[in-house]
Amino acid sequence: MIAPAIPANDKERLASLRSLGLVDTPPEERFDAVTRLATTIFGLPISYISLVDETKQYLKSRVGLDFCESSRETSFCGHAILENEPLIIPDTTKDERFADNPQVTGQPFARFYAGLPLRGPGGFNIGTLCLMDTKPRDFSPENIKALKELGVIAERELHLGDVIRMQEDLLKTKDALLESQKQVTAQLDEALAYVTSLLPRDMETPVKTSWEFLPSSTLGGDSFGYHWVDPDHFAIYLLDVCGHGVGSALLSVSAMNVLRTQGLPDTDFLEPDNVLTALNRMFPMEANGGMYFTTWYGVLEVSTGTLRYCAAGHPPAVIVKPDGALEMLGAPGLPTGCFEEADYAVDETVFEAGSHLYVFSDGIFEVRLPDDTMGTYDQFVETLRTMPSASGLIAAVRSFQQNDAFDDDVSVIRIGR
Repeated sequence: MIAPAIPANDKERLASLRSLGLVDTPPEERFDAVTRLATTIFGLPISYISLVDETKQYLKSRVGLDFCESSRETSFCGHAILENEPLIIPDTTKDERFADNPQVTGQPFARFYAGLPLRGPGGFNIGTLCLMDTKPRDFSPENIKALKELGVIAERELHLGDVIRMQEDLLKTKDALLESQKQVTAQLDEALAYVTSLLPRDMETPVKTSWEFLPSSTLGGDSFGYHWVDPDHFAIYLLDVCGHGVGSALLSVSAMNVLRTQGLPDTDFLEPDNVLTALNRMFPMEANGGMYFTTWYGVLEVSTGTLRYCAAGHPPAVIVKPDGALEMLGAPGLPTGCFEEADYAVDETVFEAGSHLYVFSDGIFEVRLPDDTMGTYDQFVETLRTMPSASGLIAAVRSFQQNDAFDDDVSVIRIGR
């Protein structure tokens, strides 16, 4: 037996896997339907969906197997995730990698294996859709095509996890989003659920937070959040994926997952430049259909009021001070995913008591004005001086733009001290 090699990008691959929150979780009908269909289509006794972590493979769904996990070292799938195409083993006893594998010499006495790599966030192979038989067999090009088509369904279900777990809570916390969902098409409803599933709850202490999210009629990829890194450090972030549609929404959710779960490998989440560099490395545009995104990420040290921040192609955030003075935060820098190597500069400021921080997407100021010109960032920030809330800011922009509806997604976070 030959144990599977560990790929060079395994840390990033494992971070992608963890961001889905599916490892070592109970069976789910949405995955079981795929494996049952696989056994029916191919007339095989065994089918399963595996997730491969550092040391084990977990069977998220299985037909014809008694065990729900095994070691990565003895797994067939540890080899399959190294490939970009299905791994087909017509006769395991004639393959030196598997001839004396415990799953060949013992239960389930596997003689045939076909494993299709399944991709997670960032395009990393996190697991497989597998077929097994207890006797050798051939696997035709038509069989391979059918397996790949089933794999598309399995990958779709992998990425739908956050929507299924969080949608009910989301609709309770933001009734306005439910109304928006009723006005768009079925496809955009799905994209909206992806983008909004990670949006946070408002807070009252020790900082006061509020936010507004208005999806446009052609939904794009805005998403944002905030969370405690430790008891004294509060992370705030907003990203905007280029373009519109389901693809942009899916990429937005994938990126938000790794921020929310702190799933970026070898990253200090107290250091904004570390976070943006790791995001840039995990989400190259070549692996995401040519899409990239802009990002603003800041960390507030509550005890001192120190705010450290970085921007990747994103409009500068703004602090409105008690006397009405404005402070712009963040040189734009390179967008996330555009270039393999990108440097991001960290700045810091004092976020004094009585001030308010606004982080927003460009949809809030790139609006059509009554004279048919396009609104600018500089015009917009002047509006911030007198705004009591994120919703008040939306109302103010609506009052001077040409149409009531926005052409792009609008996201605004307001943080007060």
